[in-house]
Amino acid sequence: MSDKVKHCSDGSFCFSSGQEFTLENGRHLRSLTLVYETWGELDSDRSNAVLVHHALSVGSHATSHSKNPEPGWWQDIIGPGKAIDTSIYFVICINNLGSCFGSSGPLSLNEETGELYKGDFPQITIGDMTASQKILMDELEIDKFYAVIGGSMGAMLSLNWAIEYPDSLTKLILISTAYKAYPANVANRAIQHQAIRMDPQWQQGNYESSAELPGFKLARKLGLYTYRNSSEWNRRFNSHNNADVKEIDIIQYMEYNADKFCNVFDANSYLILTHSMDLFNVTETHESGKGCFSKITARTLVVSEESDILFTPQQQEDLHAALLEGGVNCRFVVHRSQYGHDAFLVESEPFTKYIGDFLNARDGDPEPDYI
Repeated sequence: MSDKVKHCSDGSFCFSSGQEFTLENGRHLRSLTLVYETWGELDSDRSNAVLVHHALSVGSHATSHSKNPEPGWWQDIIGPGKAIDTSIYFVICINNLGSCFGSSGPLSLNEETGELYKGDFPQITIGDMTASQKILMDELEIDKFYAVIGGSMGAMLSLNWAIEYPDSLTKLILISTAYKAYPANVANRAIQHQAIRMDPQWQQGNYESSAELPGFKLARKLGLYTYRNSSEWNRRFNSHNNADVKEIDIIQYMEYNADKFCNVFDANSYLILTHSMDLFNVTETHESGKGCFSKITARTLVVSEESDILFTPQQQEDLHAALLEGGVNCRFVVHRSQYGHDAFLVESEPFTKYIGDFLNARDGDPEPDYI
């Protein structure tokens, strides 16, 4: 193991580059720290690695392991005999740059001041996140992944990775995402940002505790609303359908989940990460969309969730069309669910099939009947 990587007591690893990291906006971090976790064994020829990119509000603990038996955010998808089979693949999940679960972010020490960054942590981009991870992959001497997989914001990283490092992966899976920020998404996040910044206790990011910020809790409720859809809310909380349900129950549900989230996540990280999504557009630095997407050489799967109101079907259809225009070998699956955007996190059976079938497929195999 590299001397830049250390074991943590919870079974994760901590990589410290020891070198300055330059962001796309020209600002610098004196050193880069990334926390990551792995499952399975790397083959002698290093050909079985799978990189999983996590969504906004979670981290590197995608599934349990011997040193951390707590269930991970994709517990039913990653593991021996599961869709991403750790008896076959060496799986790695990296806590994103800017997050609050160990990687460089607002809760990191600013070596220039000797204090935590807090509100002074520089704005980063999705491109900065993937560039930081490429430094780690080079340190681990992993030149090529069998697959790169992401959902939601994680799929933004996966897409950016496939464009920037096209020779470093064989397969690409993109779930519930888009290739750029759309106005409705930017507007929703702008309201969330304003809710946080207007809170008197926010203090320009130098607050005492995220858990004590009413503005942050409001922002989380606005976000949570978009993770499901009206069918799910009506099924669970509509008193016209269920006499035992009262309308106040959904208010209590929102309050409980906002409190729970704000007790574990950092408000500054939330601002940084959600704004990185506002800045996202993989075509921006290319002369044409076709030229951008034509860089992708990986066989690609796009999974669109029909009831998603966060990354709407239109956004995912636009992504699929852009990939096809770029000549990408791409499958497109429409998943029908009442769970909206969160379906890939809560419905393990269909996503086991989508992901497992695609990872196991070989050139010339017939398309599954759900394509």
